[in-house]
Amino acid sequence: MKNLKICLAGFMCFFMVSCGQQDNETFHEIHALIEKSNYFAARELFNQQKHNLSARNQLLTGAALDNAFNRNSLSQEKTDRLLDKYHLLPDTLLSGIYAIRQDNAIKLHQYREAVRADSIRLKDFGQTLSETQKKDIQNNLKLWTALSDVPPQQVSVEGETLLKLEKDMAGLDNITVSAGGDTLGFIFDTGANLSTICLSVAENMGMEIIPAEIQVGSITGEKVTAQLAVCRQMKIGRVLVENVVFLVFPDEQLTFSQIGYKIRGILGYPVLEAFGEIQITREGTMVIPVNHSEFQGPSNMAMDGLTPLICLEGNPYTFDTGADHTMLYAAYYTDNKNEVEACCELEKIQFGGAGGISEFDGFVIDKTFIVSGKEIALEGIHLLKDKIKESETVYGNIGQDVMGQFSKMILNFDKMFILFE
Repeated sequence: MKNLKICLAGFMCFFMVSCGQQDNETFHEIHALIEKSNYFAARELFNQQKHNLSARNQLLTGAALDNAFNRNSLSQEKTDRLLDKYHLLPDTLLSGIYAIRQDNAIKLHQYREAVRADSIRLKDFGQTLSETQKKDIQNNLKLWTALSDVPPQQVSVEGETLLKLEKDMAGLDNITVSAGGDTLGFIFDTGANLSTICLSVAENMGMEIIPAEIQVGSITGEKVTAQLAVCRQMKIGRVLVENVVFLVFPDEQLTFSQIGYKIRGILGYPVLEAFGEIQITREGTMVIPVNHSEFQGPSNMAMDGLTPLICLEGNPYTFDTGADHTMLYAAYYTDNKNEVEACCELEKIQFGGAGGISEFDGFVIDKTFIVSGKEIALEGIHLLKDKIKESETVYGNIGQDVMGQFSKMILNFDKMFILFE
């Protein structure tokens, strides 16, 4: 089972159009990789070839890569310089710059700046956007406008925290969360763009409910309607998190009657990122350390909007502690079509989320991943033949069946690395 994904408008596809004939092959090659969410390969090529790029294109690429590797303040500074120095930029490029500014603002919890950036895109550069992009931005504006008066999320780490991860009946890891005099287990989910809660729990925990009527995309591609809630103070071990934003759903939308299972709450990326670093052990312990781990080499974790990515075998994958099984997507099928069709028959694949159960054409295959030098052989992986949504670019989603093969997983959001030990 996988959590809801809020459909944030993509922010890189415009570069290939806007810069077109004026730029060299290196620039196009870098941004083709960015458009495919392969920020790792794009960064490597940029570092090798940036001396061949113009000053403008160095700033453009730097802003995009800083955004992808969670250096949002630096990315914002680069967009400031672009807007200040280059006054005759094409509209498509300006629209893209404001899209980056919006994404940076969200990650910095600067909701009014996110509203400003999206409003400028719609008002001044609407002609550069598709109807789907306009609808996504309009939906996002509902969200960020509703949060305009909410202070930025804050975190205080009082000391090292050790938490026991408890498996629920769906096999998902839960950690203990306290708020409003109530204590419950919430799912720990790196794949959740925003934290999520059912209405009854939000009310019991004394959260402020904010009507917003936001359309949220689930993993099945279906749209469901959510409101918002703000938790002014939440305690997780020895960590205090303030002004936590939740998507709120009616209880029935987070209830799976087929198996008698109900999701009470999910802690998503914005909360986990605020911890700086988390360590997950095979024995089922989460550690939030005061002193962070060391890491040699370039960052091997990136952000695609609010979704963490990892690079495996040269290709980008999402990784999701809220998913019990790994799943492969259409991009993997396209690159391995002959091999897949030679050994597997097309069949119907079912899976679901808050939007219900959906069925897709796909295959069931065996796949061996190389992760941190270790071979991880998985049997019976679901491979989808077609994209769930048009903006999908990654090769698949890595779940607990891979992560559980290691004694420890370390996620560091400051230096953007993931370590498997």
